[in-house]
Amino acid sequence: MNFGKQIDTCRMCESKDLYDFLDLGLMPPADGILSPEELNEPEILFPLKVCQCKNCGLTQLKYVVNPELLYGDKYRYESSITKTGVKHFKEMAYAIAERFNFPSNSLAVDIGSNVGVLLEGFKEKGFRVLGIDPAPKIARIANERGIETWPEFISSAVAERILASKGKAKVITATNVFAHIDDKETLMRCVSHLLDDDGIFVVEAPYLVDLIDKLEYDTIYLDHLEYTSVRPLINFFNKSGMEVFDVELYEIHGSSLRIFVSKKGRRDITANVQKFLDIEEQKGIYKKEVLDNFAENVKNHKKVFLELLHDLKKKNKKVVGISAPAKGNTLLNYCKIDNHLVEYTTEKSIIKQGNYTPGMRIPIHGDEKLLQDDAHYGVILAWNFAKEIMENNKEFLKKGGKFIIPIPQPMIMDETELFGVKIEKIKPAFEDERGAISDILNTKVNHVGLITNEVGAVRANHYHNLSTQYSYILTGKFEVSLAKADNPSNIKKVILQAGDLITIPPRVIHKFKTIERAIMIDIVSESREGTKYEDDVVRVKIEEDIK
Repeated sequence: MNFGKQIDTCRMCESKDLYDFLDLGLMPPADGILSPEELNEPEILFPLKVCQCKNCGLTQLKYVVNPELLYGDKYRYESSITKTGVKHFKEMAYAIAERFNFPSNSLAVDIGSNVGVLLEGFKEKGFRVLGIDPAPKIARIANERGIETWPEFISSAVAERILASKGKAKVITATNVFAHIDDKETLMRCVSHLLDDDGIFVVEAPYLVDLIDKLEYDTIYLDHLEYTSVRPLINFFNKSGMEVFDVELYEIHGSSLRIFVSKKGRRDITANVQKFLDIEEQKGIYKKEVLDNFAENVKNHKKVFLELLHDLKKKNKKVVGISAPAKGNTLLNYCKIDNHLVEYTTEKSIIKQGNYTPGMRIPIHGDEKLLQDDAHYGVILAWNFAKEIMENNKEFLKKGGKFIIPIPQPMIMDETELFGVKIEKIKPAFEDERGAISDILNTKVNHVGLITNEVGAVRANHYHNLSTQYSYILTGKFEVSLAKADNPSNIKKVILQAGDLITIPPRVIHKFKTIERAIMIDIVSESREGTKYEDDVVRVKIEEDIK
């Protein structure tokens, strides 16, 4: 049987100069959910190792699993499960339709279309739509929803059939699937052949910069053959007679790039393309030391997470999982977390319920199990939808349960808010060729300061009785510990990095520990004149460990 292949050359530029930097061990297919009958059968495990091409910069897996083993009847991911996901894909379709103003009845083709949420948005905007998805169960659900979907892998033969029956496409999309396809040459031949001269090819995938910055290593699994950044894509698309003409960033699946591609010379190239190339250089994602540091942080995360779970187990606390996404199986298998530490997990998707997670074989129940049971902690494995999941499970909190968000650092939540603390990513309000203007704050304040911080430096360890504090991170990274003034042992930790604004209300203890050399703007609502600042500050000792 053809299980797959080890790669020794880059799939985009064919260079042999590959740098191995991360080894997550042997893994089952992340979406290979097991039926009760399959518990008595062996599982196939594959090496999950990541390398980067030192020539073009493509970050990719060292082993490529035969896609027929990944996307058969056992594939059970449904893009319609979360409101957040549905909203994102509908808005994507609407935005593309409105921006490019293609004629009514134009064809939109989605490669790896899942249950058809994105195409549903195009259909609502007057497009003819066609989905291509190799997973039979998923394609069947899409067709039942009224979205024509062919249960196929994209190929030259399939492209010819589309042309013969549907004609050229104005829009071809590949959301969270471009990085899944090993044979890029065939893919691009199909896209070039199918795409109308003024059409667009839109790729969306999690961004390597954020994967590294936010320690999103659980998004690495066997389906994801590549980890997307802009630099390697520029030359790759050029070889196919196409070019990247715009890039956007969206807060979905951590953070995802939306990359717009056209046939050469058909579209003006926006300033965003160079902006993201500059960001990648500034972040150093093509440097050996940055990759090595990321790998070391992954090891440390495993240690901290396991210490937390073992500590809870020693205290006779019952820990379960909430959601059963593919990314959760990377986390569970890499950390070797079985049903001794996490007794079961719950899931909205009916086609996953009654089965077991691959590798660690943790039972999957319906969401109602969480309220029927006496669990103390719920690990939100689909942390990218944590806000929605916590909102949906408020009754769990009312019963005394607590959430654990595992990424980027394990954090215990016993309410849906961080004690009233707000964290937001500040995005430019205006951009042109000169640069960008960002609105940091629109409220009355009495003090603005600039603070530099060396690695390891600790700031604050106090709370304010009256002041609201706003801290905007210009550069670098902090680990921030937070606790209520009347309950200092209940600590929550968050990671802040460049572009983040944290708003800390009165009577919330805060401690900033510098992870990377940083500069921040410190803004306070009350005056610091004379002794007013010290009169408003209560200095405390906040514990280092997560409780």
